[in-house]
Amino acid sequence: MSLNLEPFFNPKAVALVGASDQLSSWGFIVAANIVQNNYQGKFFPVNLRKEEILGYKAYPSILDIPEDVTLDLIIIIIRAEFVMSILEQAAQRNVHHVVVISAGFRESGEEGRKLEDKVVAYVRENDIRLIGPNGMGIVSTRVGLTAVMWPVVGLKQGGMTFISQSGNIGTIGISVASHRGIGLNAYVSAGNMADLNMSDYLEYFGKHDERSKVLGLYVEGIQDARRFVKLVKKISKKKPIIILKAGGSKAGRQAALSHTGAIAGDDLVFSNILAKSGAIIVRSLEEMFDLVLAFIQWSECEFPRGKVVILTRGGGWGVMAADACSKYGVNLLPLNKDAYDSIDKLLPPYWSKGNPIDTVAELNLSILLDIIKIIFQKMPAVEAIFLLGVGGISYLANLYKESPLIIEEHKPQLDFISEMEVNLFKDILKLSKSYNKPILITTLLTAYNSPSIEYLESQNYPIFPSPERMVLAFRYMVNYYQWRQRL
Repeated sequence: MSLNLEPFFNPKAVALVGASDQLSSWGFIVAANIVQNNYQGKFFPVNLRKEEILGYKAYPSILDIPEDVTLDLIIIIIRAEFVMSILEQAAQRNVHHVVVISAGFRESGEEGRKLEDKVVAYVRENDIRLIGPNGMGIVSTRVGLTAVMWPVVGLKQGGMTFISQSGNIGTIGISVASHRGIGLNAYVSAGNMADLNMSDYLEYFGKHDERSKVLGLYVEGIQDARRFVKLVKKISKKKPIIILKAGGSKAGRQAALSHTGAIAGDDLVFSNILAKSGAIIVRSLEEMFDLVLAFIQWSECEFPRGKVVILTRGGGWGVMAADACSKYGVNLLPLNKDAYDSIDKLLPPYWSKGNPIDTVAELNLSILLDIIKIIFQKMPAVEAIFLLGVGGISYLANLYKESPLIIEEHKPQLDFISEMEVNLFKDILKLSKSYNKPILITTLLTAYNSPSIEYLESQNYPIFPSPERMVLAFRYMVNYYQWRQRL
């Protein structure tokens, strides 16, 4: 059968069977997502009893949609026992791409398994490619298609493609990713994978979709492990593949079977095989999204040895970062004499005198920029700088603006101070780009209370909430770079 999945992610006309205007129904949520996220193609709601859904003319069946309409994609969200009849209508309309969100198949027991087998036999006889069943839908930002059964708005277009065997983890995950500044290319809730499976998605997005820059996979079980591993090894040469593997424990395997009907295997063995094939195995969605941001920002950088310098505005941050470097095997490069002498002239006599470089809360912000220049210029072996404890100047300025102790005529000075730190970050980002070396930033401050962090987030720049997550993301990038260099 054809592996042309383009109509799923670039459809010109979509029919939603089970569309509804009832707020408490999944059919309403999927339809509302399609409409309010401005799908660029033609949308045809299908509902037996309604003449209009969300301002669109509704049709009793697929066969009632005008014959001059070429349907590219049908999405089904009705009871499982009626799915076969819709597939028959799809075949009559010569539609070869269907998403079945409906549950009640293999995951539900023996009767559901028989129904799923019947569905699979039919779609293969009629050259129909099917996503699902028992998923939560799909997203393709290039055409504004957000056909998922959870309210999702404001997704950013970008280079991440996320494929998940858990609809809940995946659908909420893409919302969290978007809030972190990650641009999404596509999302697939794979469901039971009765027809298309993880290997099919990996092959399509890895080999045939140029918009996919980084692939993220939540995996519970793989049907064709040999093909999957072979694809991982081939695609990883060009694109990072980040995998969160679940269902390895006995309890996890049982949960996966009842959840999506997946047969999950031994985590350790499978993960080791995948890692040797170039995949990046993470332990959480947070790690996955950290890495996606990092790879999209610094995919062209080189990390042959994993040598770094820690630059911190507070000693505690530096200690935690150094501990994390020791834990994950990231190398702290000693300051050479030229770098040491130059930095020593900038900082008070009681600075840390080594790596980590502790600026001892020096208020002169330009010193940070000067030190970064010194490191990049005088220590060419450095592959990255870890910058910690920043964003506080604009935070304080922002805070004092609300204080009754500050008279009105002094408040413009606070805006000026805040702007100084924003400009510092602009210069830091330019330095990172000009030297093609990452400057990884850790801070607990957020865009809500720090204008400089707000600026970084507006640039989709990676910001890590802890030294450990920052160091671990860098370690993953080093491992991936070194794996590709060994090929």
